[in-house]
Amino acid sequence: MASVPLRSRSEYAAVVRPLLPSQAFAPSSKKLWQVGMHLVIMALCIWGIRGIPSIFARFIFSAIIGHSLTCMVFLAHELSHGGMTRRRGLRYPLEVFLWGLNLIPATMWRKLHNENHHVHANTLNDPDRYFRQSELDAPGGTLRRWYARWTMPHRHTSAWNLGVGFHFITYAMRHLATVFYPGDSRPYIVTFKPKYRAADKWRIVFELACISAMQFVIYLAVGSSVMAWLWAGPIALLFTSTYAMSYIWTNHYLHGLHEVHDPLVGSTSVEVPKVFDRLHSNFSYHTEHHLFPGMSSEYYPLVSEVLRERFPDRYHRITFRQAWRQLWQGELFIVEEPAAIALPMAVESPAPVDVAATSSLIDGGLIDGSEPILSGPHGEFATAPEKVGPHSQNAAPADHASASTGS
Repeated sequence: MASVPLRSRSEYAAVVRPLLPSQAFAPSSKKLWQVGMHLVIMALCIWGIRGIPSIFARFIFSAIIGHSLTCMVFLAHELSHGGMTRRRGLRYPLEVFLWGLNLIPATMWRKLHNENHHVHANTLNDPDRYFRQSELDAPGGTLRRWYARWTMPHRHTSAWNLGVGFHFITYAMRHLATVFYPGDSRPYIVTFKPKYRAADKWRIVFELACISAMQFVIYLAVGSSVMAWLWAGPIALLFTSTYAMSYIWTNHYLHGLHEVHDPLVGSTSVEVPKVFDRLHSNFSYHTEHHLFPGMSSEYYPLVSEVLRERFPDRYHRITFRQAWRQLWQGELFIVEEPAAIALPMAVESPAPVDVAATSSLIDGGLIDGSEPILSGPHGEFATAPEKVGPHSQNAAPADHASASTGS
């Protein structure tokens, strides 16, 4: 079977970065106005929930609040990587506020996502990965099976399983509980626990207090009515989780477990209507984000063009519909890919990209130079088959029968 050698982020960056315009390597703060816009939308919907007792009207208002919160999840995500501002005095308070509106402590998110997921995506130390088949048979396996059965997309659950959409909430809840487990211990349903110092835990306690305060303000804003608060708060967050997870499930879950994180082989970008890319900060370009985490999302389409040209056999960009269909054809567990030694990538001198020809794709600033490019020794990376995971893009559904037997 043909194989694809896994490569480090630095190897790809050595090829791609010289092809990007110089102005791309600066944070773009112009998206900050969107925070204000979504706060106004939320305020109007909260006013509607307070003044209109109709369940149908409140359902609509709640769905709109949920969408604005989703947009702020994507803005907070970009902000936390330094793509909008690198001034900590501004960035941290905004992170606390934006993540807090979504019931997520900013420090916990940074530990899970920035410090661990981006370094170890689709490896054993990825806090976001599926469970391994061996973990489903180990102590705690029954709980893991139950959790995977009801909160993750695979061929053993219904396409109408609401738990799949609500996973953003259960993800935050299980990792929040993990923060306060002693030492390296963690719940059975958590795949990896970051190192939380005492200072991190105290900061998370402070952020939880901020979250409680924000929810109390929402409760007051809807007229101190518990029922109205449920529509403006918890129910709206269920919409948020569903909207966000519709993207997040496509990011890495079509791929198997590897020894190292390869941002191209282990990630998928999806094609969505342009209006959604504008509303959702180009979150559909997830491979591009893993290659340059601190880049302003406005430049992801340009990076996509370069990746299509330079790495057509590695770059995965498929339609949203294709990605979702494949998610529901996969297994309950993540497939562990066989390893082999790979030779270093041969890097050609990059030819300049015609930026003028692609200027219609771009509107603003780019990469966070303060985030070091992840590196690793050349020649010591694994190789993985082209059939890349529990939800393979290249394999027919029948291929999963052999995976379920551990072959």
